[in-house]
Amino acid sequence: MKLSVVHINAERGSGPYAELVNEVFNSVKRSDTEIEHRFAKLKRATDTVFGYPYMLNAVDVVNNIVDEGRAGADGIMVACSGDPGIIEARTLVDVPVVGPWEASLHLAAMYGYRFGVVTVADQAWVETCHSLVVKSGLINKCVGVQPISIPSAEAFTEGFTNPDRVVAEIDRQARKLVDQGASAIVIGSAGLSTIASAGGLKKLAGLDVPVFDTLVVGLKTLEMRVDLTQRGGLPPTSRSGYTTRLPDADTDRVRQLFGL
Repeated sequence: MKLSVVHINAERGSGPYAELVNEVFNSVKRSDTEIEHRFAKLKRATDTVFGYPYMLNAVDVVNNIVDEGRAGADGIMVACSGDPGIIEARTLVDVPVVGPWEASLHLAAMYGYRFGVVTVADQAWVETCHSLVVKSGLINKCVGVQPISIPSAEAFTEGFTNPDRVVAEIDRQARKLVDQGASAIVIGSAGLSTIASAGGLKKLAGLDVPVFDTLVVGLKTLEMRVDLTQRGGLPPTSRSGYTTRLPDADTDRVRQLFGL
């Protein structure tokens, strides 16, 4: 199975993070799964908490997905808890496209009666996480979105080389959500998810409350979706309504029109 993972920022400068992602993915993927990584143009992942660069970057993500779909990938995932461009991308390729945040929210809703979200300290992303829970139709299952107290500039530097402090903070905020009624925890950040998995945080000790790494859930969901398409006879996505397939010729025409 050949899968593609599209990251939301440039490869340069992502070294420690990319190494951790590969380490985590290699520990959970199927033995026959091959993963190819692609990277968007945005050089600072912190820009994605702002609407304008996030919107422009989503276009770049979609273009990467189109290229990977045409190059023969069996399935494609976006390595971002914001799921940028996944709905649009599904209209352009003939293989499953997975957003890890969408997958994780629905899985958490199956594991527990209500779930909570732990995310980064940036208020803009806290609100983004909340808005995506609303969009998923699961807001009544969510007890709240809890940010960590460590600034992102610290969490996403020392956290990749020494995850213990960040893992302890994720655990601390997760327990607050459990006190509010959560019986499952979703990490609303690809970076925090990877740090949590690398640090061994899979459940809250003493509570048996699952803590979901969104990228891991996304990857395993993608493997399942590919199997359902290739072996189960299901289409990669519904072709009724908003995800109706746009012909490749029209895709190319529109991309050329906008200089893409």
